[in-house]
This record gives sequence, C-alpha cells and structure tokens, in this order.
Amino acid sequence: MYNQKQKDNFFNAIESLKKYRRADLVDDRGRNLLEKLYTDLLPSEHILKKSIKDNTTFLIGRKGTGKSTIFLRIEQELRKKDAYLPCYIDVKTIYESAQTDYLNLDYLSEYIPPKALKKYLIERSFLQSTLKSIAKEIHIKYDNWFDKIKNSIFDKTASRQVKIKLEELVRKIEDNEILKEIEIPVVKNIVQKEKSFKENNVSTSNECSNNLQFGLHETISASLVVGDKEAKNKGETISIEVEDSFSSVFLQIFQIKSYIEDLKEILKHIQVKHIVILLDDFSEIDDYAIKTFVDVILAPLNNWSDEFIKFKIAAYPNRIYYGKIDLGKVDIINLDFYNLYSEFDRNRMEEGAIDFTKRLIEKRIEHFTKEDPSLFFDLTRNTLNEYYELIFQASMNVPRVIGYLLSYCYQSRIIYNKPISRSDIEAASQRYYEEKIEPFFLKITYSLLSLDEKIDQLQLKDLLEKVIDKLIDNKRKIATGAYAGETYIQSSPYASHFHIATAFESFLSTLELNFFISKYVEMSDKDGQSSSIFCLNYGLAKKHNLLWGKPKGAKYRKYFIERPFSFNNILRDFLSSSQSIHCTNEECRQMFTQDQLPHLEFANFKCNKCQSTVIIESIADKIRDDLKKISSDILLMPAEVEIIMELSKREDAVIAKDIAEELDMSSQSVANRCRMLDLKKGLINRDKHTNPYAYSLSVNAKKLYS
Repeated sequence: MYNQKQKDNFFNAIESLKKYRRADLVDDRGRNLLEKLYTDLLPSEHILKKSIKDNTTFLIGRKGTGKSTIFLRIEQELRKKDAYLPCYIDVKTIYESAQTDYLNLDYLSEYIPPKALKKYLIERSFLQSTLKSIAKEIHIKYDNWFDKIKNSIFDKTASRQVKIKLEELVRKIEDNEILKEIEIPVVKNIVQKEKSFKENNVSTSNECSNNLQFGLHETISASLVVGDKEAKNKGETISIEVEDSFSSVFLQIFQIKSYIEDLKEILKHIQVKHIVILLDDFSEIDDYAIKTFVDVILAPLNNWSDEFIKFKIAAYPNRIYYGKIDLGKVDIINLDFYNLYSEFDRNRMEEGAIDFTKRLIEKRIEHFTKEDPSLFFDLTRNTLNEYYELIFQASMNVPRVIGYLLSYCYQSRIIYNKPISRSDIEAASQRYYEEKIEPFFLKITYSLLSLDEKIDQLQLKDLLEKVIDKLIDNKRKIATGAYAGETYIQSSPYASHFHIATAFESFLSTLELNFFISKYVEMSDKDGQSSSIFCLNYGLAKKHNLLWGKPKGAKYRKYFIERPFSFNNILRDFLSSSQSIHCTNEECRQMFTQDQLPHLEFANFKCNKCQSTVIIESIADKIRDDLKKISSDILLMPAEVEIIMELSKREDAVIAKDIAEELDMSSQSVANRCRMLDLKKGLINRDKHTNPYAYSLSVNAKKLYS
C-alpha cells in the first residue's frame, strides 16, 4: 500500500514530534524548518506572541508540552532584532556539571563543616557557570557583530576596549583568587552571626546538627516542593534566620549589581539594549538550588536591571519558586490542557485542544510526506477528526506523547503497509504508559533520595491503586445495573474520571506531574462544592480495561460529578492513614486533621498553642521496611537509574545520543554518567572500539535492577 519513500517520510514526520530538548528541525540541506513547522497551542500563534513580549515570562508545563520549542522560536524572532540579545541557558546541564566539576576550595574548610561545604561549593560552581554562560553568549554576539562591520570605518581602539572588558568580566566571575578576597570576610561574618544566634537559642541549636550550619536552605517556600523533610523539621527558626545571609554571600561574592553595570557598559558598544535570558529545565535541579538560583541570580538581575534584562523560564507545575520577583510584572503562561484552555474558553476546551492536535499532525505529515494525512489512517470505521480526538485523549495534547503514539503505530502498522486504526492508537497508548510512565515508582525505589521523600512518593502508588480499584468497581456496577438511572449506560460503562474537592488537588500533584492522571475540568459537585475532575492516563485506563471518557450528548454533561465518582472519602482515608500532622514540641504534640491544613498554611505551620513548628510526617511502616532492605550500595542518582532502566530495554549496545533522546538529557551528560557507572559501580559496559562509545548493561546490573 505504501512505497518506501512514503514510509520514510512518515517516519521523519513523527520522529520530529518526539525530539527532546533543543534538537533543531532541519531539512536534508541543513535548512532550519522550525519557523515553518512550529504549531502554536492556540490560533494566531498567541502563545508565541505573548511569550516574546518584553516581560519576564514563566512557561509552565509538564515534560513534552513544547517549552523548549517555544524557546527556539523566541530566539529566532529575537535574533531578527538588532537591539536584543537572546541568551539560552540549559540550567539542568550546568547544574549537573557543577555537581561533579566543582573545585574544592581548601581555604573555606576551616569555616564551613564538610557536609555543608560540599553543598555550598556545588551551588557556588552552579552560579559561577551560569554567569559565565551569559558572558559567553555576549562574546559570541560581539564577534558576530564585529564581523559585520570590520570592513567599515571603526575605531580599533574602542574595539579592543570592548574585548578587554568582556575578558575582564569573565575573569572576575571565574577567577577564584579574585573571589576569595571577597568571600572569606563575608563567610567569616556569616559564621559569626550564626554562632551568636545559636548561643541565644541554645535549646533549638542542639537539634540543628550539621544540617543547619551555614544555612543549607532546607526550609523553602510552600510554593516549592521540599525534598529533605527531616532537615525541614529541625531547627526551622535558625534555618530561616541564616538562609537570607547564605544567599547574600553569593550576592556579594559575585557582585551582581556590578555585574549588571558591566554588561550594560559592554553591550552599549554593540547597540544591544535588552538581554533576554532563556532558562530551560529550571525545575529539574534540586530544591535548595532553585531557591538559591532565584534569590541570587534571577530576582536581582530581573529587578535591578531597569528593564535591561528579562527572563523566559521553562518550569514544571508545582516546581516553581518566585522569591522576590514581582508577580504583577511577569507573565505566566500555562501549557497543560486544563490550565491553558480553561483560561480562554471553558465551554470549548476540548474543541480547542483537538484543533491543536489536528494542526500539529497535519502540518508535520503534509510537510514531510506531501500527502494528505488520511492516507495513513484507516477510514473504514472512523473519520479523520475522530482520530484527532482520540489522539488528544491519549496524549492530553502533549506533542512529545503524540510523537511516541504515532511512532509505535508506525512500527506496528505503516511498515507492514497497513493504515493506523483506532485499536492501534489505543494499544500504543498502553505501550507508552507501560514503558515511559509506569517505571516512575521503580526509579524512586532505587534513587538516592531521602527516606522520607521516597516514602512520600511511593505512598502515591498505593493511592493510585485505590483510585483504580474504585473505578473498576464503578464500571462493574454500571455494567450490572447496580447504578441505575438515565445517566448510566450499561453497554458503555465509562469509568476513567473522578472528582475531588479542589482543596485536595495539591496531594495529587506528583501523580499529575508524572502523567498518571491529568486535570480535566472544574465543576461544582452535587453538593455545590467546587471540585476538580481528573482523568486517568489513557494507557493506564486501557491497561485495566476501563472505558475512557463519558457518553456524548448534553444530558451527560455532568456525568463526571455523579456521586460514585466522588473520591473525597478515598483521599481523606488515605491521608489520615498515611500522614500524621502534629506539633514538634514534645511537651505539646498537638495533633491536627487534614481539614485544618488551610489554617496551618495561613499560620506558616505554627502551632496555635505553643507557636512551635507543625510538621506532616509519613506513616508507612511497610514501605519503610521494604526500602531498608535495599542495600545502599545499589542506590543511584535519579538520572543514573533512568539510564539503567533505558538500557534494560535494549538488546544491543547504543551510543549516548540515542539514550539522551529518550531521557531528555544531553549526550555529554549521558556519556559522563555512563563512564562513572562503569568505573565506580561496574554497571555499564563501554564498547571502546566504536566511535562514539556504545553502552550496554553489565551482567551485574541486570541482576541488581531486573
């Protein structure tokens, strides 16, 4: 049915949707295709137009929602403007490098305890590398500008001066001897402040240990998910006091105000009036690093530069910290289905999302294949628009997921000269769930995270199972007629959605971030309470033979808020059995209920009786016991676990680039991690006879992580 050219072109079309990170779309002549193929989530390129405005902008969305693609388009547009300098920074890659490439500064060891010093040096290296990256981009811009005018009349002395200023700026950032002169007095001052503070708070200081020495940022704003619960619970008063001083160390060391003035001085020579810094993968670094980054670099550069510097930040939902940024002066753009489309037209949310799916697929297929998309779909039972609707439901409008679904369909149908059917897309959604989403809990199990953080996340597996069990029960009762009434159709027992009180949403954020569920809509339930309706991942529903969606027709509009789909009691029971909310004061130990959480948040988690800190502790003895049985020797960093899991799916050795494309990592990062997993752990085989090296799992790794 298909010739080889059609197959190859279809393959190129869907692979272009799968691309991770900042892979440019180019044709066979190397010409950039992004401007031609870019498909905005909203008509008239509204998202791009809003993103490119002269404001600091947060692009918020889960993985694969197109943040990096929008960044590329912003860069393209800004490079057309002489007065603008776009500066792209891969925050995740810089931070990963800082964790391994930081310098041990012996002169600090007498002031900072070893455990605190390592964290301090990593943060220091991270900030240093970020500032150097900005200077590097300016250097490139200057060289390009000078190439354009070098044949015209130009003051060579002025040119040399600009070059000297650039070199001096970089030297001030990276020369530790220069920084040392500022650093030691500042550190001494902070240590003395902390010592005095401890002496005045003896009872609290005894609980602090090394975790709080020199302010390790373990206490973080409620807007940011906190990882180290144990550290958060101890000595919060001291931590908060020292924390501001800790950030001020870096502000003084790197002389941020002076840095801004140096940038302005340099850039006025090349007619640049605005720097736009694009921060990608902002949410993929540690919590304390996010806070330091915002407090030391993002907020000061944004607030002190008099509109000279603006940021575009790609972040995950619930993984954002704004610090002292004035939210009244920034744009926040949500890219996930509900948050995006509900803002514009709640009554036509699905219609808007399906329209994007249609535009995206048609533009890619028509460009690469020069064929109508209908050629590749089986239209004997379903229309093309019905396929677009199904693909939206199976992907929740995430371009990368759409790419994977069609890639799986290509492997199972197109290469065998068969068009894609509805059942093929459904099977692809289940495969995507099982290969890309379900392993999340396994990754957490073998990750080097704190015990409490692991328990918090692994408990969600139990909650997810309870949700699925209830939906399966709902399906059975609809099919058998136990749930009677015209709302339910026995032959079509839809049972893929559920609703909870909006106040409970935050407890499901991790499941939503990792695509187990997605927020679908907000409605009032039968009791008039504001409720959030969530849907199961389509592939997860398919795995458990749950019919996804609801009956069509106006009378079924409120199908999802029927009482059987209210999961408030399930969530309450789960939280009461898995969490203890109590005062940390041993003499008080007042207990609180889930319903009192809003009041506690308002009171900054202070006990109303004794004003001590109130904490939320996990109660999960079985999970705790199971985790303790796992040898600490086989625990790895989360990214390393992902590499191990990805290689476990491969029969043949693969190069770093192939692994990186699947894991949203850089090839360099993958290669470095594979090298360490080989040399230090013996978990990776590196084939050094290939160029570049090819990687596979060792026999030992297969035994340990199977």
